[in-house]
Amino acid sequence: MSHPMNLLAVDTSGDRSVVGLLTGSGAIFEAETDATRKHGRDLIPGIRELLERAGVRAVDLALIGVGLGPGSYTGLRIGLTAARTLAYAAGARLVGFDSLEAVAANAPDDAPRVLVVGDAQRGDVYASEFRREAPGAALVATGPSRIEPLAAWAARVGPESLVLGPGLRSPAIRSSLAGLGDVDPENPINRPSGRRIVELTRRLAGATPPGDPGDLEPNYLRRSAAEDQWDARAASR
Repeated sequence: MSHPMNLLAVDTSGDRSVVGLLTGSGAIFEAETDATRKHGRDLIPGIRELLERAGVRAVDLALIGVGLGPGSYTGLRIGLTAARTLAYAAGARLVGFDSLEAVAANAPDDAPRVLVVGDAQRGDVYASEFRREAPGAALVATGPSRIEPLAAWAARVGPESLVLGPGLRSPAIRSSLAGLGDVDPENPINRPSGRRIVELTRRLAGATPPGDPGDLEPNYLRRSAAEDQWDARAASR
């Protein structure tokens, strides 16, 4: 995937819509909404504005990447729907990426162990772990993103670990990391960036064969609370 192309990447796993665009000339454009805005209302206008700023038409896109989570149920559905629609309209290839891996890409090049955490609610966290063999080497995931109890995850966090992710906004998660010193949950390093999701999309596209955009599904990791409540009511009838 080294030849010139227009590449768009989107992530809506958190409370912000993040969009990155790589043009055929090599320029990268980035945009994100603030945390108070709604994906359903602001994602498509944000994409349109970014394309206009770069002088690229939607039909000129050759590759589209989309964050599959874990994260917000509603946000993931909106992001994937928008990415599929654009891919079908432009005849572009669509690839999905792990939203926690997009955050891990923000880590400094000398961090040997990176843990990315999201708040899964109900005493659980979304977790992913990455390691590198030497400073400057690539970060490699030790396994797929997963969901686990906060206490079990926190027990494995050692002093050599760099902890990143949107879950750091949770007071309960931060308090479990008291031994690691001060944590700034609002630091942009804790969420995907437009540049990083562009880089991740380009790398994944070069390492995986093309597939049907309709085959991609969000990585929820577990059912929503609404689904559990629905089944509980059905079982009690």
